[in-house]
Amino acid sequence: MDRRLNSLRTQHNTLDSLIRREEMHPHPDTLHIRSLKKFKLRLRDEIAKLERSLRTRKLAH
Repeated sequence: MDRRLNSLRTQHNTLDSLIRREEMHPHPDTLHIRSLKKFKLRLRDEIAKLERSLRTRKLAH
């Protein structure tokens, strides 16, 4: 699960960089930015879910 969490965090950071790069273009593709942001939010939600699960497991032991 830790490996999955690290992978999701890496993807989240990569998306953040892609979004910033696109926003810096003279004519940014707003639809592309919007889709990247939606995907980034889904990743954030999955990261939060995994973190909650890990905390719950640690408390149970």
